[in-house]
Amino acid sequence: MFDAVKIWIIVQPWESALRVRFGKHIKKFSGGTYFRLPYFDSIYIQENRLRVCTMAMQTLTTKDGETITIEAAVGYSIKDLEKLYKTLFAPETTVENIIKSAIADYITSKDSNDIKPFEIEKQAEFKVKEQDYGLEFSYVKILSFARVKTFRLIQDSSWSYNELELTKKK
Repeated sequence: MFDAVKIWIIVQPWESALRVRFGKHIKKFSGGTYFRLPYFDSIYIQENRLRVCTMAMQTLTTKDGETITIEAAVGYSIKDLEKLYKTLFAPETTVENIIKSAIADYITSKDSNDIKPFEIEKQAEFKVKEQDYGLEFSYVKILSFARVKTFRLIQDSSWSYNELELTKKK
């Protein structure tokens, strides 16, 4: 309740802020104390420090039919808060999808013996830097990389039932 009528905001030195007045006038703020008009100003504050996003494990098939399981992480920070708010709704999800797509494109286009983790990192970093969303990317790193054998167990109720019946008869 108090925040609704508070006439000031405090932006920490490691943060950036946007003030949107009357829904259309945008002003950027860096560290400091600023006045605001309650009910007329919307304030959006974000940290500028390095953010690290660890992506979910991906299981992909190479050009020669081998299965690769890979996990990656990306480090980034906000360079231009206004551009970020004008271009993306969910930055972390967008960045993750771009990188996972670049990794999938690389792995599915190569034979398993030609895949090199540092090349995957370079391609993913290049792909994510193509668009300017107001973010600055520090790195893309492969955390785990493995060639794995996959097995599928197709369950059929009659097979399961017969298997159970056989064990009961013994």
